[in-house]
Amino acid sequence: MRIYFNRIILFIICLIGNYCFGQYSISGYLDTPEKNKRVYLCLLQFDEVNALDPDQILTSTVTDSLGYFSFEGSLLSDKHALYRIYANLDEDVEGVQKYDIEDLKNFHNFIFSNTDTIVFKKNKKLWFSSYNNTNPIDKQWRTYDSYAQKLRTEFLDLNNEKIIKQTTDQFLRELKSFVLEKETHSLTTLILLGSLPKSAIKKDLSDDPEFYVQLLGQLNNYYDSSSYALQYRGFLDDLYRSEYKEELTFFKKLSYALGFLCLLFLGGMVFLGIKLKHARTIQRTPMDFSLTSQEEKVAELMIADKTNKEIASELFISLNTVKTHIRNLYAKLEVSNRSEFVEKFKNHPKD
Repeated sequence: MRIYFNRIILFIICLIGNYCFGQYSISGYLDTPEKNKRVYLCLLQFDEVNALDPDQILTSTVTDSLGYFSFEGSLLSDKHALYRIYANLDEDVEGVQKYDIEDLKNFHNFIFSNTDTIVFKKNKKLWFSSYNNTNPIDKQWRTYDSYAQKLRTEFLDLNNEKIIKQTTDQFLRELKSFVLEKETHSLTTLILLGSLPKSAIKKDLSDDPEFYVQLLGQLNNYYDSSSYALQYRGFLDDLYRSEYKEELTFFKKLSYALGFLCLLFLGGMVFLGIKLKHARTIQRTPMDFSLTSQEEKVAELMIADKTNKEIASELFISLNTVKTHIRNLYAKLEVSNRSEFVEKFKNHPKD
């Protein structure tokens, strides 16, 4: 009992000391078989809650022979920021290991500042899951994030895109309502927004730009137009650029399609004009057949669909003479076969 009381007194002293002198304290215990376990502290951007990147690491330490670890100092930002503490399950693995399943977790994300204290209690499998954090914004974030987790779990296994979209829209509406009602810190709002699909935020940005502009103003005021304010501004710029690119791509495709249709239309008009002009020329220009009387007789019989042999018999001339007349007729009417001759002879007046 006395040991427990002494720990409480020590925690209060550390808390008061950190608050007065601007020092942070991160400590805890890892219940693992191997000691000298390396523990890492990372600084995250607002949309990196699920990211795995060694470049996020600020510093690291190792547990002592009993499994205790601590980070202390005064070099963190006085402004609230998003951090991660984690330890790899396998020390021989390069990079970052991240487990978050039912009975195994090796990391914890939390909001913290240079004057805060956080103590992680003993937990055999869910490392860093039991803790006390003096940062009030972290508590604010957890309040709404617990509801967000329920929503995600409820629809985790669904493949229906329509239902997923409806859930995302509902989450976004309730998030905005929560932010306005509770007057949350701008970082809390920003982290919750960062967990949503960019497509949903882009649509809502078009529908309600005032919400996002106000958030940018709050971030600029708190972070002096740096840190998360700059990240958020870049995030909005990317959304605007992607929307502009989509519109530009759409209008490019539309212009190409319209241009192609215009070319087809102009080509059709030119072709139609040529055909009409040709037809008018044929109709209006009488042809000087200059046919002999015998050629006219042969032509009339050809129109009557007589064969060469029948024409020769009817006109009392030889078959070769009929062929000679037909060649002459083809030449005068500028055709190459009997069907063309019949068509042209019928449709053109003789001079």
